Amino acid sequence: MSQSTLQISYTEIKTEVGRYLGLNRTVGNWDADELADVVAIIKRGVRQFYFPLRTDPQALAHRWTFLRPKATLTIWDDFVAADAITATGAAFATPITTLTASAAIFYPTSEEKTITFVTTGNTYVIDAYTSSTVCNVTGDASAETGVITIDSEDTFTLPWDYGGMAADGQFTYDVDSSSFVRIGLTSESKIRRLREESVSTSTPYLAAIVPLTTGATQAQRWTAMFYPPPNDIFELEYRYHILPNALVDTTLEYPYGSAAHSETLLESCLAIAEVREKDSSEVTHQNRFAVLLQSSIDHDRTLGEPIIHYGYNGDGSDGPCDGNGNGSNPYSNFNGLTTFNGA
Repeated sequence: MSQSTLQISYTEIKTEVGRYLGLNRTVGNWDADELADVVAIIKRGVRQFYFPLRTDPQALAHRWTFLRPKATLTIWDDFVAADAITATGAAFATPITTLTASAAIFYPTSEEKTITFVTTGNTYVIDAYTSSTVCNVTGDASAETGVITIDSEDTFTLPWDYGGMAADGQFTYDVDSSSFVRIGLTSESKIRRLREESVSTSTPYLAAIVPLTTGATQAQRWTAMFYPPPNDIFELEYRYHILPNALVDTTLEYPYGSAAHSETLLESCLAIAEVREKDSSEVTHQNRFAVLLQSSIDHDRTLGEPIIHYGYNGDGSDGPCDGNGNGSNPYSNFNGLTTFNGA
């Protein structure tokens, strides 16, 4: 089955915004300035929809469930690539070099890490992960080959679109087919205090989210630091709030939110056009957007993940206890047998 035909597209949004502004219905007939104005309006409208202001003064601003995907994060110990794993075929293109390894040694979390060629001692920063065998580094590494080392620095780069932890705010990994381990979040200062006591690698049980510094050439990124530092490769699962990209013709034609929120997104764009281009005292689209936004939020809340606590699960065989397994609980002193359907 194909996607819903009620799902709005970037092309449709452009057409509707252009029509509101009095432009020709055919986008191809717009001049460069008209197209630039419409694109700018849509970007603002999409941002306004993805990150809405609070609709209730007594509540936090809503965060959409469809912007909280499940993801994986690979963390690893520092390593030296074996002789059979060499970086070859580097092609220089100022100021980035593409490195190709003979075996899988790169991860998305390798970005921003330092790669060192053992023979020359030259170091480069991994700028972009392409695949497990291909990455880009800053600088001219076209003459490099041989054994490499990569230092994790015990921190791991989170995705470009990372905008905060979601759901229970924890990383997890499967120990085996029947059990998994939670890695809870704590502060960076606590991780640093623990590392002052020991830097031995082991199985991590704590993590902290830390912002990276940034320059004028790229947006800010975030990293995760773990304690203890990993002594192996771990595939972690987690949920996070994403920072979506702008809509683009053909390559990113459909916004997040599906058909259920298409009308709200369109009204968000028209509300921006109403303020920016018309400069009118009328706020028809702004008012309509506010109404539709609340309806979208109400709909989205039905798709959320309620946390249900059923209380302490114990049989009471050791006497009365509270929810933590000690003390007195008047509801836990039944010492008879429990039956179900007579059994």
